[in-house]
Amino acid sequence: MGRYVVFDCDVGNDDAWGLMMLIRAEEAFKRRVDLADSPAKFQIIGVSCVQGNSNVDQVVINTLRVLRAANRNDLPVYKGCSTPIIKKHWENPENFHGKDGFGEVQHETQVNLDLVRPEHAVNAMYDFVCKHPKMVDFLLMGPLTNFAMCINMYGSDFLDKVGKIFVMGGNHRGKGNATKSAEFNFMMDPEAAHIVLACIDSPLTIVPWETCIDGEFNITLDWRLNVLGSIQSPFIELLNLVERAVFIPKGIERWLVCDAVAVAAYLFPHLTIKQSQLYHATVELAGTHTRGQMVIDHLKQQKDNAIIIMEVNGDHYKNIIAWTAGLEDVDIESELGRAS
Repeated sequence: MGRYVVFDCDVGNDDAWGLMMLIRAEEAFKRRVDLADSPAKFQIIGVSCVQGNSNVDQVVINTLRVLRAANRNDLPVYKGCSTPIIKKHWENPENFHGKDGFGEVQHETQVNLDLVRPEHAVNAMYDFVCKHPKMVDFLLMGPLTNFAMCINMYGSDFLDKVGKIFVMGGNHRGKGNATKSAEFNFMMDPEAAHIVLACIDSPLTIVPWETCIDGEFNITLDWRLNVLGSIQSPFIELLNLVERAVFIPKGIERWLVCDAVAVAAYLFPHLTIKQSQLYHATVELAGTHTRGQMVIDHLKQQKDNAIIIMEVNGDHYKNIIAWTAGLEDVDIESELGRAS
């Protein structure tokens, strides 16, 4: 029967690439009848939105833009939590992706907000797992507020029915990007990240910040804009507009979309993951300098709750991104049957 996937996001450009990758993989299965019994077969059953790169209303708008560009207005979109579990006493000072999370560029057309489902994202998450126990996988690409709230509301009745959990967030060596010691997604809602890590029974999978920023991906912004950017598609046209506005004024030369790394690890673990390690992970909530930092139990005194992906195959990842964009002569679909 395959799996079901919920993509939980705070859509900026990085989530957009991860969502497009997921969409392309789902559609590839429809063309590959020989993969009908593959454990990698899946269906996207929901895209849930959370505050993060921008406020949740703007995240919904960005998500609808991506889905329209991908010709997937059929995918259900759910609006989720608009604030972290505890009111922030840390504000994002940089707004790296712009105040709207999408480069503050002008768009020719407005989105159709009537496409957003009336049900709250947290309730939708619970409904999904009740309908498909142990078969729903969650790709959590933004702050973990929605998922943590679902745990708080439904407890083990939710968690006992959840499938795989993949998270882009946190850090395993104390290197931060939101602060000097905390990664953005975890810092936007440290309590939510703490709840998720404290409550899960089976280890989830985490792609932390250092794996992305220190990885050998060899992907330049020039390659992104002039090679992938030359592809004629509504998605590429949208992301060209957004990423030129986000990256070029900052003088950035390296192109990095961390959420897409996490999605690639979910879809193609045999191609993507070079090194991973089981640890117990938690999140610092009270530290003066370290609030939001993910803390790893290197002493192995506590039960493992997280598979930390520490190294990714950069060459394979680059090919997967090129395939996501629609670059010709890149064959990834033949590998889909080997995913797990």
